[in-house]
Amino acid sequence: MLASRQCCTPERRGVARRWPRPWLRSAAALLMLGGLLPTLGLAATWRIDTVHSQVWFTVDHQQFSFPQGRLHISEGWLRFDPDDWAASTLEVSVATGSVDLGDADWNQAVTSAQFLDAKRWPTAHFTARSVSQTNARQGVIHGELTLHGHTLPLDITFTLNRIARDPYTLPSREKAGFSARASLSRRAFGMRRFAEVVGDRVDLRIEVEAVRDRSAGTNQPPAAGPPGARSHAIEK
Repeated sequence: MLASRQCCTPERRGVARRWPRPWLRSAAALLMLGGLLPTLGLAATWRIDTVHSQVWFTVDHQQFSFPQGRLHISEGWLRFDPDDWAASTLEVSVATGSVDLGDADWNQAVTSAQFLDAKRWPTAHFTARSVSQTNARQGVIHGELTLHGHTLPLDITFTLNRIARDPYTLPSREKAGFSARASLSRRAFGMRRFAEVVGDRVDLRIEVEAVRDRSAGTNQPPAAGPPGARSHAIEK
């Protein structure tokens, strides 16, 4: 009984507080290391702000003009480390039925089976395969675009505009802004009709704002098109 009382004296308890057991010290060290990991240069994940991000396209119309239209980015995320661009990646989906050319009849024609066939193929999806940096603020995303039932390689040149906190968000959150350009052949993606009226080359201008979000990408399944989607080289 005496021995039992001695082990529980204030002096003994004080010793226990001053000298934690080895496993407690190891656990504390692991917790401290875990807190430092986000600061060790790992690429941050960002969720695309679909309100402030848009895809613009332009195409030749009988050599009279180059009308412009807009498409809505429905969802997307990216991983980007400003110190290691090669570690970056990107997934983004665009709603093909969101075409806005400023005229309801024109919108209907472009989203119909004559061109985008948005009812059958409601989503275009781009996946980055690699990213290369060309200078301090510019680079190239090498990836694949799935559009109109076809999957083809597509390179997107982009500029890093800015990474900073946005004081107009509550709470203030870190944002990244990019501008990008690309070109594609509508014929290569199976849209061959009215070649004498609408040009083959489609130029894209993309503006993206993304909010830093560590959960971005965890719930972004690959876009699945209807059965019969094909992956092939560009047709000559």
